[in-house]
Amino acid sequence: MVGSLLIALAVPVTTDLTFVRHAETQANATGKYNSKTLNAFSAKGEGQVKALTAQLLKEKPYDVIVVSPSARALKTIAPYLKASHRQAYVWPLLYECCTMKRPVGAHATKFTYGAQFEVPSLLTPFFQIGRYETKLPNAPDYNSGLAQVEETVKVFRQKCAGKRVLVVGHSGHGGQFLKALTGKSIKVENATPIRVKF
Repeated sequence: MVGSLLIALAVPVTTDLTFVRHAETQANATGKYNSKTLNAFSAKGEGQVKALTAQLLKEKPYDVIVVSPSARALKTIAPYLKASHRQAYVWPLLYECCTMKRPVGAHATKFTYGAQFEVPSLLTPFFQIGRYETKLPNAPDYNSGLAQVEETVKVFRQKCAGKRVLVVGHSGHGGQFLKALTGKSIKVENATPIRVKF
């Protein structure tokens, strides 16, 4: 009995992660970032959502689906959730950060939480929000963004180790998140699944 328990404890746990950046927005397409373009999909982005939905529906179901609270991330995965009769968890820690140029000697410092967020009413059936996870991270510079990523990795390892997980997020945060988990720099493109095991 004890011997079999020790063998079971020695077996490494493999996490199967699929990371998806949100579909192309009008801001991505034009380079003009404002309140009207940031969360509105371009025509290409709308096509990407349809293609991504069809692709994910063909795959083995995920144990856990977690999503950034940004509208563009929520809208990217909502059609899949509707078609598969699933719900995703909204994780504020997945919110975009680290979008500015990396400074020399970049290192994690500290981030805080700021504004409250809400899931748009039309999307609420597809998402769950933790009771104490209703505020957006506030990481105004690269170093505080790295601190946010560090916390994301810590929570991810605690909650998702050994599971098949779908994460829907962003390019800046997502790139740093994947690098922290895998040790590799991975290019993050709109609505293109990135699969890693570790």
